[in-house]
Amino acid sequence: MCKKSIRIFIFICLAPMLMGFCILPQGIIGHVLLESNTAMPLKGGSKQKGLPISTMVYIYEAANVNQLMEQEGNYAKGIQARLIKQVRSNNAGKFKLRLAPGKYSILLGYQEGIYIPYFSGNSGVAFVEVSKHQYQEIDLSIIASSIY
Repeated sequence: MCKKSIRIFIFICLAPMLMGFCILPQGIIGHVLLESNTAMPLKGGSKQKGLPISTMVYIYEAANVNQLMEQEGNYAKGIQARLIKQVRSNNAGKFKLRLAPGKYSILLGYQEGIYIPYFSGNSGVAFVEVSKHQYQEIDLSIIASSIY
């Protein structure tokens, strides 16, 4: 009887994995830093690191620059794209989002609008690719003011 119950237990535990029902999470994990009053590093010096910031991290369907509303540099009042998910980074700037595999745009809440942490090519807005069963690690910076 004991051997039979062990076999049943193993079958119940392993059957979903063997049948392809094993669901491993994937998504994006990262940090958000605020770089303010940064200056170009002097020769031989290192670049100043930003401070962690608690802010909103927005995930939109993959978007292009022409979908941004009232864009000025890396700032915009909004975006005309479908919001997929949002999360607030903690006081250490860390965040984690579970997402389905695919291509997304990642934006940050800052002041009265959104901040685009980087552009993807000539027309892409901060593309990030989520692969199946993996967390994409990304560090994002908000550059508040710069002197070059």
